[in-house]
Amino acid sequence: MNTPTLGLIVNTCNQPDYLGRVLAAVSGQSERPQEVIIADDGSTEETRRLVARWASAQPCRCEHVWQEQKGFRRARILNLAIAQTRAEYLVFLDGDTVPHPRFVADHRELAQPGQFVQGHRALVERAGAKWFGQREFVADRRRALLRLQLRGVKHAFRWPWPQKRIRADLAGIRGCNLGIWRADLVRVNGYNEEFTGWGREDSELVARLLNHGVRRLDVRGRACCFHLWHLPASRSGLADNDARLAAAIAHRATRCEQGLSQHRAAAGV
Repeated sequence: MNTPTLGLIVNTCNQPDYLGRVLAAVSGQSERPQEVIIADDGSTEETRRLVARWASAQPCRCEHVWQEQKGFRRARILNLAIAQTRAEYLVFLDGDTVPHPRFVADHRELAQPGQFVQGHRALVERAGAKWFGQREFVADRRRALLRLQLRGVKHAFRWPWPQKRIRADLAGIRGCNLGIWRADLVRVNGYNEEFTGWGREDSELVARLLNHGVRRLDVRGRACCFHLWHLPASRSGLADNDARLAAAIAHRATRCEQGLSQHRAAAGV
């Protein structure tokens, strides 16, 4: 198959220091995405200025999609971002997760019709998160290792022979390292905006993709990324989100009602 055009969607909310490091790593990729969409859940002016400065220096199309801060509405801002994309294949990355220099190249190589890709992450501990991503990647990774600031070390390196496995479960689903064909996202109507508050919106999306017949390709040893420590978000709405996920599984849902289509219509696509 021909190499697909690739769009990178980076979601953020008032973490300009971390986002700056993530965007610097995007600039340093061995292969560039065709577009970068910043999905911003209500950040302040500091983030807007940061994104504008960065975007002005990029050779690819860049868009900053913003919504008013009304609590944790990650599902909605991601749908708004998806509606603005033009690329055939979309890779999702959190704004507190620094990508390996070959992150984009790996995802582009892994993309296959009929599948989505779930990658994995290493965790940078609290002390290391103060500086990881501010210097050259290999030096920062070595420093983090020597100072015992990395957890999940096996996910910190590209393996000579990566592990690729088709799975049909939801264990280990995380939106910080997902690659999905845009056409498949349209078929299932994107993220379910009934999910507000932290948790389970990625798993529910994946449940609908699986129910629609899209296979999960779980990959280790490629598309590495590094999650920077931060205080955990409130879990106050998790029980309701768990119930929504359980309902999607029980009813073998393939599409959500409150999803991407409304934003695609508004964008004229």
